[in-house]
Amino acid sequence: MARDWAELGETVSVIRAQLQQALDEGADKALRFRTGPVELEFSLAVHKEGEARAKVFVVPWSAEARATAGADSVQRIKLTLQPIKSDGTDARISGRADQRPS
Repeated sequence: MARDWAELGETVSVIRAQLQQALDEGADKALRFRTGPVELEFSLAVHKEGEARAKVFVVPWSAEARATAGADSVQRIKLTLQPIKSDGTDARISGRADQRPS
C-alpha cells in the first residue's frame, strides 16, 4: 500500500538531523543563535463511510434500495520541541554571512 504521509517519528528524526547539521556547520563561527522551541503542526483528515444495500428480485422485475452515510473529521496536532544538547544546555547554532542581506 502506497503511503503519502510521514510518521511523527520520521518527522522528528528529520528535524533532529537538520538541527545537528546546523550545529556541526556552525561550531567554529563567531555569530551564534540560541535555538528556541520548534513547533510542528499536523492536520489529519479522517473520512468514514458506510453503505447499506438491499435487492429484491421478483421475475421479471427487480428493485434495489441503497443508502450511504459519511462523516468527515479533521484533527489538529501541535507538538513543541525544545532542542537541548546531551549535557542539558540549550543548543546553539552558529553562522556567519560574508555580506549583509539586501
